[in-house]
Amino acid sequence: MALEFRSHKDDAWYDARLFTEDTGAGLRLRITFANFSDAHDEFVGANDLAALPDLDALRSRVRRLSLQLQDSECSSVDRGLLVCAARSVHPDDRRFFDAFVDGVVHEEHRVGEGGQEECTCSFILEWIHGPQVGTLSVVALENICRVRLPAVDEEIDPALTSFVNAVKEKMIENTFSNSIENSGGGDCDNESSSRLRKRHKGSSSQLNKDTSHVRRSLTPSSSSKEIMDNISARDGHDMDVGGLPHMILVENLEKGISSFTIMEFIYQQLSISCKAFVSLSKQSEVYTRGTIMLNSKKNLDKLSEFLGSPDRIIISSTGRPWVLTEKIPMDGTIRASIEPFKRTSQATLECKTPSSNEVKVIMSGSPEYTKAKQLKDLFEEFTNHQCGLHQRLLQEEGKIMRLAM
Repeated sequence: MALEFRSHKDDAWYDARLFTEDTGAGLRLRITFANFSDAHDEFVGANDLAALPDLDALRSRVRRLSLQLQDSECSSVDRGLLVCAARSVHPDDRRFFDAFVDGVVHEEHRVGEGGQEECTCSFILEWIHGPQVGTLSVVALENICRVRLPAVDEEIDPALTSFVNAVKEKMIENTFSNSIENSGGGDCDNESSSRLRKRHKGSSSQLNKDTSHVRRSLTPSSSSKEIMDNISARDGHDMDVGGLPHMILVENLEKGISSFTIMEFIYQQLSISCKAFVSLSKQSEVYTRGTIMLNSKKNLDKLSEFLGSPDRIIISSTGRPWVLTEKIPMDGTIRASIEPFKRTSQATLECKTPSSNEVKVIMSGSPEYTKAKQLKDLFEEFTNHQCGLHQRLLQEEGKIMRLAM
């Protein structure tokens, strides 16, 4: 299977191949890039992956090769579609980054040499990552590839699967050993936070219709530990709960969703680092709720605008819409109440269901949005009814307490 890997160095997607290697320091994954020498290879050591979120972050850097959109596929490009598109970083140096289609300016197609249809439409893209993250660009169809997201638990590459399974086994052994040393108490607090850098695809000077991509100007990397440490230092991923003063409550999440899925989704969309914890839900409840903690008012406002915007709704694969219910400044009491969910969130990572961890953004104007808006309004009506019941319970409790005095 043809693969692409999002480089740790420049955030761009490149054609790649994966190999496992046994070294004196242990097992490692080697990433080689098409049309580049071994000096540009990247490495991920098994010893550098401390927790399940690190594994998920690695796996999300690998996907099937994105396919060049053809002129006849122009009509299938709608607002909100995730694509991988080329942009010029330097003259004669084009690399691939992910973006959402923000709009399409349709033009009448022309007939080129040999009678072939040629698309002349313009596509407005909002870059998710890369040097122009958050900005809009007008791009021609020839510079756009369709992202092929893997199915849940799909084997992307045998080498990756072998490496991930080996690392998991080692984690289980370490967890068992630590639990014995600590009298049965493994410590989730010591897990390194996930590296949530969404991956992109890079290319070089010529973008061909056969989806052939060439990598340019990548600085050699000696180890993944060096890379990950640099990323964490730059983006502030390694933060504990004590350093996160703002909190957002999100309800109507799909049961079984992992905290990593929430954190990665937010980073992919907004390049915001956060902590997320998924609460336990009753068996009778059809949804669950999550807590998202952020380290600045700026990030709080950015995420609140994203989640609360009337132009978009975030939904699960089954169509369940996320609902932002409350923004709360953190204090000592709240921090203490959140601590138990660290272990719960880690357990959730190990018990993912196929549908629970698929999240996407749908934009206003689509039939899917109309359905999601109806479901979101229904849930908000339900929660408002609950608030009324809580007020009534408080009043009735007060009456009983006064009678008992």
